[in-house]
Amino acid sequence: MLEQPNKPTMKTITPPKPHIPKKTKAFVLGCDPTAFDKNGSRLEFDFVFDVGKDKRYFAGILSNLNHLGLDLENVYVQNMVTDYLDKETSNNKKVWMQLAGESIVDRKKEFDRADPGGNWPVFLTSWLLYDALLNDDMPRKTAKELYESAEIISPEQNQLGRKLIPLFRHHEYKYQKWFDYGEKVKGFLK
Repeated sequence: MLEQPNKPTMKTITPPKPHIPKKTKAFVLGCDPTAFDKNGSRLEFDFVFDVGKDKRYFAGILSNLNHLGLDLENVYVQNMVTDYLDKETSNNKKVWMQLAGESIVDRKKEFDRADPGGNWPVFLTSWLLYDALLNDDMPRKTAKELYESAEIISPEQNQLGRKLIPLFRHHEYKYQKWFDYGEKVKGFLK
């Protein structure tokens, strides 16, 4: 029997729960929960990004949120792909993009149930999320171009039908380094 190398593989382990506060103002969207310790053993979390326990997975995002006047008391945190994968996203982009495409309808329904008016923006923690969610006919910008142009993606430009705001996890995209971008996002949130 031949293996299908492009077939996505997911473990049948209970995925982490989203973090859902009572006074939500925005969504934070991650890629998937997959992470490994230094010995290569997969880590499993109760909540996405291990919110409420190990702070290292959400620390950079939380720093950006704090810069904007937000915190864990007012952001709903979820992953695009909710199940664990065999490899981390950065080493699994093709499979992840396929699974993300299949997950968009579920995330849209979930977010629309939580915020039927469509008022809460979605902070994207990775450029891959931007690439997966942007409508096919829209030109893609690099992460740097998005931050330099201080661009907020309109609901009409993406498959979630909500405003999307880059809030990339990578340390190069801390809002403290991108003052103009952070100020534009702050203004948008007022």
